[in-house]
Amino acid sequence: MVGTIFECIAWLTDQDPEKRYEVKESRKRRSQTQNAYYWAMCNRLARKLRMPTHEVHLNMLRDYGVHEVFSIREDVPISGYIKYYDVIGTGWANGRKFKHVRVYKGSSQMDSAEFSRLIDGMREECELQGIDVATPQEIAAMKFVEPTR
Repeated sequence: MVGTIFECIAWLTDQDPEKRYEVKESRKRRSQTQNAYYWAMCNRLARKLRMPTHEVHLNMLRDYGVHEVFSIREDVPISGYIKYYDVIGTGWANGRKFKHVRVYKGSSQMDSAEFSRLIDGMREECELQGIDVATPQEIAAMKFVEPTR
């Protein structure tokens, strides 16, 4: 259900009081068109730079994506829990060693605005490498295509 807070409250009053419900903010998601455009540019840039596509994608997340910093015990295998990250330092707390980790939000978890910034960065990187990409007007048109469900 998507609606105002008042619509949600009204809906909840008619539900089973023994059940638990989760409420979260509804955010505009990236479109399939945006996603296809991003990955087409990523593949072209990777070929031009002679790099694996996943490395180009990680570099784009680093430069244009969303991130948070966490401290994780040194003995915890980060890669088993987090896909995109960089260890940026270490520290001690209560006699235990911790790694400070910058964790990048994956593009599939980004909302439309975050993903638009990633696309803009990818376009800039492609243009720097002489790769022909869509015009800003064509990109703007993509930003308003709603995802299908």
